[in-house]
Amino acid sequence: MNRPITLKSFLRKDGFTLLEVMVSLVLGCLILGGLMGMISTSLQYSHRLKEKSQIQPLLESAAQEILANPQKAAAPSITMGRGPDAPRINIRLARVELPEVQRTSANRGALYRVLLECRGQVLEFSLYVLPSGTGEMGDFSG
Repeated sequence: MNRPITLKSFLRKDGFTLLEVMVSLVLGCLILGGLMGMISTSLQYSHRLKEKSQIQPLLESAAQEILANPQKAAAPSITMGRGPDAPRINIRLARVELPEVQRTSANRGALYRVLLECRGQVLEFSLYVLPSGTGEMGDFSG
C-alpha cells in the first residue's frame, strides 16, 4: 500500500541538520581541549615531582656531608659522586649575627645559614661551628 506523498512527509527528513552537527563538533572540541590541557598539566607536574624526588636525596646527602665535616661548607660547591656526570651542588654560606644579649661567653662558636642548590631545588639548614680552642673545628669565613 502506497501512501500518498504530502507536503509534510516531503519536508520531513531523517537525520541531523547542519546546525546540530556544527554545535556538536564545537562542544566536542571544547571538551577535548579541556582534557588535553588537564593531561598536559598532569604530565608537567609528574615530571617536576620526579625531578625533585631525584635531586632531594642528593641535597640531603650533601647536607649530611657538610654536617660531618663543616670545613666543606666554605667551598663554593660540592660534587656528589665521581665522574663527569656527577651532580654539583652549589653552597651559599651566611653568618648569622646573634644579638649581644645572647652571647654569654667570648669563646662561643659561630652560627651559619647554609643554602644548598642543585638544578633549581634548594635545601637550607643551620650550622653551628665550635670555636677553635675546643679541639673541634674552628671558625671559618664563608
